[in-house]
Amino acid sequence: MNKGILNKGILERLNDGEILICDGSMGIMLQSIGCPPDVSVEKWGLENSDVVSNLHKDYIEAGADIIITNTLGGSRIKLDKYNLGNEVIPINKGLAEIAVDIASKFPKRIYVAGNIGPSGELMEPYGILTESEIIKSFSEQAKGLLDGKVDFFFIETMIDVNEAVSAIKAIKGLCDLPIFASMSFNPVKNGFRTVMGNSPQQVVEMLQSAGADVVGSNCGSTFASDMPALMRQMKSAGAKLLVAEPNAGLPEIINGKTVFPHTPEQMAKHVPDMIDSGANVIGGCCGTNAEHIRLIAQTAHRHIKDRSKNCKEDDI
Repeated sequence: MNKGILNKGILERLNDGEILICDGSMGIMLQSIGCPPDVSVEKWGLENSDVVSNLHKDYIEAGADIIITNTLGGSRIKLDKYNLGNEVIPINKGLAEIAVDIASKFPKRIYVAGNIGPSGELMEPYGILTESEIIKSFSEQAKGLLDGKVDFFFIETMIDVNEAVSAIKAIKGLCDLPIFASMSFNPVKNGFRTVMGNSPQQVVEMLQSAGADVVGSNCGSTFASDMPALMRQMKSAGAKLLVAEPNAGLPEIINGKTVFPHTPEQMAKHVPDMIDSGANVIGGCCGTNAEHIRLIAQTAHRHIKDRSKNCKEDDI
């Protein structure tokens, strides 16, 4: 591994034109491995650290440059549902440390993203949560992740851009680490919208104005085949850097088990279009496993190599 790359920050590499690979599903994978559906995935992950560590390891070996902490539901608002609200700091710190430890064992630079997901409650005027309450909750979670030495923050699976902005504000109040902010979009006539009706243009403008360094989409029902069109819309709205993490389709129940139908091959074939449409970071969300990430990484690297070769031939 080039020593220069080892010392480079993630934003520097993205701004230099690199395409980085993110990991795949965490919570759903842990549930398939043994985490019961009625317990906190975060607490279970902390108590079964070897399982979480091995999952991170599998993604890195598959080609991920970025691994995301198992803390999607690690805010006090979420953990309170499991009577774990007083364990926010140790849970987030511990899960960050698991990811940082496994990342340190590889010769290539692996970035650890502190994951912050939605609170599961609506903000005013649609719900009862005030902006100050949600910022306080996200600040506490971010403090735990900072204590665990994450490299940057990844806010994801948000359906309300105002909640995502609140998470950005919470992080900005604590540190200057890079921030990724990703929304869940669904295809609609002539474009895409979040459940709360936020458009790609509104999302890009609000998230970047709040201080997000990278914006994009994950989860929802915008799949790999839809991602290039969404990336183009976000790029045309002024997005500087983009992340795309589609689900492996909609979940289906087959023989009593939840199955996501899109194969690694089905998802990977859309990776070149995602890159050509402006995606700088590509990974997977619900239903994606190490094999999805392996083929996504291989396809991305091959496409980048071919594109570079064609550019050089054009210059001759």
